[in-house]
Amino acid sequence: MHDNRMENDFLDRSGWQTMLDREQMPDASACIGVLRRNEFVARLGTLLIWYGKAGGIQAAFRDYHGDAGSDLAVLLVADEDAVQTLLARGLTSIPALVRAGRLHPYILKTLDELESAGLADFVEDMGLTFPKH
Repeated sequence: MHDNRMENDFLDRSGWQTMLDREQMPDASACIGVLRRNEFVARLGTLLIWYGKAGGIQAAFRDYHGDAGSDLAVLLVADEDAVQTLLARGLTSIPALVRAGRLHPYILKTLDELESAGLADFVEDMGLTFPKH
């Protein structure tokens, strides 16, 4: 069953921009992407991008065909409930969503690359960890 509310909320750029504007996102040179779980599995859909721009973090969309893109540092794969929670509660909800299995983070850059891009602290603050070898 397709949830039109979820579809409309996910594709509402102004809703995401409102959430980003109230959050303290780092000014970063790499992007964070959000993808709905069913589209991640299908390797086809719409990817929400949070990217740094003069004046703050911006929300945008682009087509997803199985490749997140080299500009993405973190990919957050979210189920329907996680999308609603992110929009309503913001980035501080990420750790609980990850623990509950509602949101799956994929770190696409090395720790050094994240530090260079200005996202290492964000990743750590969100409780996203790197494997220690």
